[in-house]
Amino acid sequence: MKTTKTKILAGVVLLAAVLIIAGIVWAKATMTAVTGTTYVTPSEQEPLKEWTDDDGIWHVRGEVANYVYEGDLEGTGIGIVNINLDFATGNGDESGYSTSVMTWKGLNGTFEGSFYVIYTGWVGVGHGVYYGTDDFAGMKLIEDFTIDFTVTPDPPYAVNFEGIILDPNSE
Repeated sequence: MKTTKTKILAGVVLLAAVLIIAGIVWAKATMTAVTGTTYVTPSEQEPLKEWTDDDGIWHVRGEVANYVYEGDLEGTGIGIVNINLDFATGNGDESGYSTSVMTWKGLNGTFEGSFYVIYTGWVGVGHGVYYGTDDFAGMKLIEDFTIDFTVTPDPPYAVNFEGIILDPNSE
């Protein structure tokens, strides 16, 4: 009976210690809102593959795009993009991976990650998740963005973004 009480007491103490440590770690993390515009220009480099299928859907694989960021985040980047787009309707999708060298609040580093976009009537709504290196090590940039080809039909395309930088290491 005494060993059972001791085990229960030890379990309660261990659980309390885990909750306290988790609370301390959680309390240190911050989320900071960021907004801005990314200007996207297709590279002069040919995509790896490009074709139009029998349904009139344009497919591109491995298109290189160059980025310039303005707003809370500043810098440049490069993306590798895959596109499926119906030119008759402006509907389709896009996905890709990007690496961007940025400055933010006196920090310098890189955010790398993937994104996707759904197009409806030439307006794209997208989401991206990027992981930081250098000064941004351990941070995550999570963004939602829109691109409206009815407003900017020619490059550089203006992509408006808003998101958060999650910093688990802040104090």
